[in-house]
Amino acid sequence: MSDTQKVLAVDDSKTNLALLKHMLAGVGCEVVTAESGPEAIRLAGEYDFALILLDIQMPGMDGYEAASRIKEIERGRHVPIIFITAFFQDDDNVRQGYDTGAVDYLFRPVDAHVLICKVKAFLEMHRQKILLEREIEMHRRTEAALSKAEEKYRSIFERAVEGIYQITPAGEFLEVNPAMLRILGYKTPSDIIGRPGMWASVMADNDERQAYEEIMRRDGAVTNFEFHGRRRDGEVLWCSMNSRMVRQAGGADFIEGVLEDITERKNIELELKELAMVDSLTGIANRHRFFDRLDHALAVAKRYEKILAVLFIDLDEFKRINDTFGHPAGDGLLREVAERLQARTRASDTLARIGGDEFGLLLTDVPGRDGAVAVTKGLLDVLKKPFAIKGEEVTVSATIGISFYPDDGLDPVTLISRADAAMYGAKSQCHARFGTFADCGVSP
Repeated sequence: MSDTQKVLAVDDSKTNLALLKHMLAGVGCEVVTAESGPEAIRLAGEYDFALILLDIQMPGMDGYEAASRIKEIERGRHVPIIFITAFFQDDDNVRQGYDTGAVDYLFRPVDAHVLICKVKAFLEMHRQKILLEREIEMHRRTEAALSKAEEKYRSIFERAVEGIYQITPAGEFLEVNPAMLRILGYKTPSDIIGRPGMWASVMADNDERQAYEEIMRRDGAVTNFEFHGRRRDGEVLWCSMNSRMVRQAGGADFIEGVLEDITERKNIELELKELAMVDSLTGIANRHRFFDRLDHALAVAKRYEKILAVLFIDLDEFKRINDTFGHPAGDGLLREVAERLQARTRASDTLARIGGDEFGLLLTDVPGRDGAVAVTKGLLDVLKKPFAIKGEEVTVSATIGISFYPDDGLDPVTLISRADAAMYGAKSQCHARFGTFADCGVSP
């Protein structure tokens, strides 16, 4: 079982799934998503989940049926389920949710703090369960197996691919294996052992070294710590390290650890991370970059007391385009829409495809509500000109919802949710092409 606990989020709305993933980004779990009941059932049979967040209203198979089916699976039988809904909030539906095996019931719009607290509690219970299972397994080991492992230690130390070392708390190497020497570019143990200040030479970045030392003082161990290492010839490489403080009664304490050269993997990871921030269809930012930019923009706006606006743009009746002309034509239309919107977007702002036919626009340093409304009208104007699809002229309209920092929200999740609510309200309540949350906001 992976050390990273998994949470399954099930919702037919990609926007809701994106919001849930963003809410739980700092919780320390892997959020796996499913857009339908059958997909959730399949995933529940393939993975060990610590918790399932399950939407009730989904086409085909609703959340109640999906929960019942999951409880029939061996892996899903004991997984706690929290239902999330915007509509089924009456006592009968809540009772039905608990009857199908749910442990809790949350209503939209979801309070991020409440959700995070609940998820952390269930993750901790799951972690304790895993620890108990592992402890039982450890007690099953025989003394003979432990003795055999001890005999093999020296062979592993000498032949390991990873660097293995022992250092004093002051940073003086006591022992290193051949792999450690090879990674750092030294020839013999005497080149590195017993030399004061060698650890500071290896961990070249002062900020990274201070962060490492702070964690070690606080926890007595450091896990999967990534840092910039320096070889003997001055070359900088990416390293990953696990280490712990060894306390000795009557003797000097020391630190032992394992170090790995992850330069190649890290470079690929950084390249993929950059690619992962771009929508592959339209070439503009995707929702991950949108959340990142919004986080940064909020920090700046709070510091300098600025106003910013979030626009949620939804193409009207886009499904009709796909049904009439086919999905390739629909994809081409989305690319053209993105190009037109991008042409009306300032370099300092961020246009992103949130998912499907939904776009988001972050306006920074907004002079006032009128300024955001003027931008909104400009975006609607560029979409008025017909699009050419397979020789035919097609008109595509859009509805835009607007939320403002700080009046409508102080965090990314609230601002996006309220821009989305303003868009729904503009359609259903205001009967307009755009609306602000203050004027048209409703629960989607």
